[in-house]
Amino acid sequence: MRRLPDYLPALRGSALSLLASDRLTRAVGDRAGAEREMREAIRHQPDYAAAHNNLASLLAGKGETRQAEYHFEKAIVIEPNNAGFRRNFELYSVVLLCLLACPSMAQRRPGVSALPYRFLLVVGDQWKDPASSIVEGGGEFNTIVALMKTWGLPFDIWRLDQQRLDQYHLLDRDGLPRYGTIIWDAGAEHARDKGIELVPQLVKDHGVNLVVLGDTVSAPDVSGLTGVRYISDFVSRENPVITEQHFLTRDSKGDLLPEGAYWPGYKVLAENAEALMKRATHPFLTMRQGQGGGRVVWLGVHRTGDQMQRQVARDLFKRCLVWAQGFALYAEYPKSVILFMDDMGTSDKSYLPYWHYLSPAEEQIRKGLIEPLKRHNAVMVQNVSTGFVDRQSQRVLNPWRQSHVVDELVPGRIHDYASTKRGLDAGLREGVFEIQAHGWTHMLPDLDSPPGPFWTAPMDGVGTYNWYQEFGDPVRKKEVPAIWQMFHLRRALECIQEDFGVRPLFVMVPGSGHGTSYPNHTARIAAQLGFGLSYFSGGEYLGPDLVVSLAPVVAYRTWAYDRPLFEIPWTVDAPYFLLHHDRDLSLDAGVFPRLLSHLGSGVRYRTANEYSAYLHAKIERESTAGDLALAVNYDRHYCRFFESRASAWTLHLSDETRHALGITGPEKQTVRIPKGLGRRSVRVGAGGVVVE
Repeated sequence: MRRLPDYLPALRGSALSLLASDRLTRAVGDRAGAEREMREAIRHQPDYAAAHNNLASLLAGKGETRQAEYHFEKAIVIEPNNAGFRRNFELYSVVLLCLLACPSMAQRRPGVSALPYRFLLVVGDQWKDPASSIVEGGGEFNTIVALMKTWGLPFDIWRLDQQRLDQYHLLDRDGLPRYGTIIWDAGAEHARDKGIELVPQLVKDHGVNLVVLGDTVSAPDVSGLTGVRYISDFVSRENPVITEQHFLTRDSKGDLLPEGAYWPGYKVLAENAEALMKRATHPFLTMRQGQGGGRVVWLGVHRTGDQMQRQVARDLFKRCLVWAQGFALYAEYPKSVILFMDDMGTSDKSYLPYWHYLSPAEEQIRKGLIEPLKRHNAVMVQNVSTGFVDRQSQRVLNPWRQSHVVDELVPGRIHDYASTKRGLDAGLREGVFEIQAHGWTHMLPDLDSPPGPFWTAPMDGVGTYNWYQEFGDPVRKKEVPAIWQMFHLRRALECIQEDFGVRPLFVMVPGSGHGTSYPNHTARIAAQLGFGLSYFSGGEYLGPDLVVSLAPVVAYRTWAYDRPLFEIPWTVDAPYFLLHHDRDLSLDAGVFPRLLSHLGSGVRYRTANEYSAYLHAKIERESTAGDLALAVNYDRHYCRFFESRASAWTLHLSDETRHALGITGPEKQTVRIPKGLGRRSVRVGAGGVVVE
């Protein structure tokens, strides 16, 4: 800070008196509202000197020194001859010096960090898509992005193989940080000449927090911030153990490594950090909190071994983010499952020898599905195909108008798809079905080229080839062009809207084939058409920002009526995907009452639309106010589930934040947001949580 004018020390007593009476914090009744008004005025008129001065006074009263100084200086630059603005700034300077000289006074006015509620994930060359659109392939990078998405945490990705760190992009137009916490997952070899020297400046001067993973601590600037020096890798069968009690280690349960297994780790030396967990004799989790700087954590999960997939590592990582940022608002999915049923409406069951059964009729659907689902307060996602491939007319028909389909393999057997539709409609009315897309036809787009045509192919020969995939062509061993995939997905959207009056947000792969090259990438194409969630290779988040494989986080299994029941490996990080077919209902009327009884009580049955809504919700800091105010945004497309249903989020506060806000309750609490779309404010204080 600049040297103060000679006459200002005379103001020291009055400044201290002002602090002692706490008038700085009580001068404005609705501080947050006044701050919003000043910021809005500045947004419309950047050279409004009085607004800068008033905003600076508000910020100074909350202890947000860097922002206050910036806006005081702005006011003086705009009106250099305004004695009032100069005096306010000079008084503010004295107050700040008093606080620095009297630490006990500063401790009397603890505040919540006003940094943005947004995380920055910095990586090296882990992102294999050069177009920065698709995240897949496993590894710790895929796992971290999938976790951030399923938790609903706001974040951006910075890739050092294509970008560098600079103030140009990482500070906003007011010269303030755009991110509250940096997650460092870039090795030292990728950080050279990439502006890494900016990270210490952000941490020390701006108070940005830092969470460092694994061997990325070997970068000198990062090592200096963490106080941890990387020495080498090592291999051990030892699991991490808690050596110091702290918020970061609280409630840590389970083993990182399978019993008796030899797994790699990192040999490091904690030179200027506190080791909270150790593996063998080596630090595994460390923390450091400097005076005036951001909080810094190092977590020793082995990156190439992708130990981040282990639940205990995920839980530790989440606590690292909460402690570093001071708080987090995230989604949890305790004992949650999504039941999927495929194939209602498909034609192949009437002629394919190895997938042959009677299309379920209305009565079967009512007794075998609707009634047990209602008894268990459960819901099921019906992935339907609305394009009936008719071998007789060699056309695609509306399946629900086919009430007399002659079975090609069993003489006298008649399929009544119109009855199937009545059953689906009944489940939709009862609120136990959610209609989603299973492609359009469940068949290849090209049914004519060699070795076809399929239309007349014998069902003891060419007809049994794998024509029954829609987005990948195993018959000809090639990808289906993007133009065909887009056509089929659009038809699925249009026909489901026409037949059921709903627009699907989820698409289930018909068969197992799908495009994986960038031009023909099926999940990317589905995202382009407005789907928000898919299952092509283990589940995918689909959005205008990214396509993210959720396979490292979403556990799933295909189950059938003739397989033994099993225990679901629950995780709080995502709902379990349990996949089955209408074939199970057709061949065993008691299969789903048996399954639901086995799952038992306490299960939370979710739907694809609900999971999509949580994945696509937008959460941000409502302002840079010293209190804790967040905004939750639900849009009308991806989040439409919440238009008629409430939602629930977990608010997690660090010990320091709870103390600053005067909260004596538990570190975690549930925030319930009433039904409705748009923007909701979540304000946290000593009196509790208020949702507006």
